[in-house]
Amino acid sequence: MSRGDGAQGLTEDRNIVPVHTLGISQICAYGLLFYAFAQLKIPLAEKHAVSSSDILAAISVAMVLQALLAPVIGRWVDRFGALNVMRWGFFLGSAGMLIVGLSEHFFVLCSGLMIVGFGYAMCTYEIAFGAAVQLDEAGSRKHISVITFYGGVASSITWMAIGPLMLAVGLTGTFWVISVILLCCGIVVGSHARGFQPSQGKNEKQSLPFSWRGLTRQEKQALVALASTGCFEYLLFASTTLMWITWFEGQYHDPMLAIYLASIYGPFQVVGRVIEMKFGHRFDARVTAVVASCLIPVALMLVQIPSLAFAILAMMIFGMGHGILTVSFGFITNLYFRAEVYGRAKGIITAPKAIGAALGPSLGGFLYAMGGHVLMLVMVALAVMSAAALVYLLWLRPTNEIHMRSSH
Repeated sequence: MSRGDGAQGLTEDRNIVPVHTLGISQICAYGLLFYAFAQLKIPLAEKHAVSSSDILAAISVAMVLQALLAPVIGRWVDRFGALNVMRWGFFLGSAGMLIVGLSEHFFVLCSGLMIVGFGYAMCTYEIAFGAAVQLDEAGSRKHISVITFYGGVASSITWMAIGPLMLAVGLTGTFWVISVILLCCGIVVGSHARGFQPSQGKNEKQSLPFSWRGLTRQEKQALVALASTGCFEYLLFASTTLMWITWFEGQYHDPMLAIYLASIYGPFQVVGRVIEMKFGHRFDARVTAVVASCLIPVALMLVQIPSLAFAILAMMIFGMGHGILTVSFGFITNLYFRAEVYGRAKGIITAPKAIGAALGPSLGGFLYAMGGHVLMLVMVALAVMSAAALVYLLWLRPTNEIHMRSSH
């Protein structure tokens, strides 16, 4: 291909990236396959005569699939294209949610949740990011930023919509609506996949060796620290996310107020991402990540003060902290691992993170059953451990020569 042809091909690729479709798809994927259960868990528990903790435990088991299937799904992305994988993820999510909504026995509900977990693993952030990279690698960072901005409001939109929807059409009707929306997402995303075939050519980057034995001591320490941070952070995030509405309802005895308070963190998560993108480049990503991680235990302590003003402030801080941390943490890996091995390093880091996210819902339900103060105490401890692992990274000099100068 000539130089001019390459430029033309790049322009064409940029024109076909369905970035807004991918962004909206993440609102639906995270909102309807994860956040929705914050409000659906109690009516589901009442329908099946079990506790809400049992529902959260079943969700946690389903989420384990994300960690177990990640390597397989990654190979599917390379072979069939991320958009095709996302399409089938939405179709599976649609089928799973319909089974959950129509189930009359707890075993059937759990089976439906397994399908939901499978679909969730195939249509959320990592796969959407893969689509942006496959369609326009040169401009992928810009596209990924737009996708995450959309995803940041998934919880708020979902929580504001699910309650009125259940009042209007009932529990089963709500699952029907969710199923149809997910089905439509699959059709729309799939329409963009037509005619797209991922490159099957040789990739020199994949030929470079990457093994634990071949890593330097610093790289091993960085890998362990990043994996630990991801595990602690996502265990905390998943534990609290599905419990915020329950927590605030217990504090203020007002279901609608609880939904409004819980929904605050979503928009401020986007605010945090904007702050990091605008000003974060002036600082070492490890420093911004440490600062963000310190905001989270502060928010968890403030939310325990019996004051509506402090509750609002806590959720604002909680959202901004997570928003900044999401962007900073995503870049830190590249400080220690070059692009040639970035994917495999990220895979090792992602596995414990996904396990933390999977165990979070059941842990949150279990701890809240012991008392709200117990839940918050453990969450503060997890936040401190996550921050400590990030602080440790400040003593590890970056090993990627491309970023060594900018990190000093």
